[in-house]
Amino acid sequence: MPPLEAPRDRSVRARYFNAFRLASYLLVLYALGHTTGAVVSTPRFGPDSDAVVAMMKSVHVTAQGVDCTWYGFYRGFGVLVSVFFVFSAILTWQLGGMTARERRPLAPVLWALFLGYVATAAVTWVSFFPVPLVFSTAIAALLGFACVKKERGDEGMKGREVAGEVFGA
Repeated sequence: MPPLEAPRDRSVRARYFNAFRLASYLLVLYALGHTTGAVVSTPRFGPDSDAVVAMMKSVHVTAQGVDCTWYGFYRGFGVLVSVFFVFSAILTWQLGGMTARERRPLAPVLWALFLGYVATAAVTWVSFFPVPLVFSTAIAALLGFACVKKERGDEGMKGREVAGEVFGA
């Protein structure tokens, strides 16, 4: 069986509603919201905010010999975040289609992804507002659940395949 092919006997629930796939759905929504709300158009929060954006567009700096604006940094980093969300959505989708046995060698990657989203959630709690806070916290929780369930499942099943349930990882 090819490594990314899902077993035919896994239920629709186990294939499409496991923790990794649920995180993937949230990441797609998060990427769309972030891209449309912060990258495609700059949010307007009132006259003071508009003045800051105007200044960011007009203030030029030279960074490593290149003329840039602060607004260019803002937009560029916004695009990078969107790319990271899309990459994460693709990765979690692929992980959700794998069996526990197929994911086992990827444990360090799974834990790194989880810890990366814990850090993202922490920054969001400190620096942002409710919508990204809910998304980043839910994604971190789903990835954490998948990692912990994987660890418990491996120990409890003594090497046997774990089929997965609604949150089955």
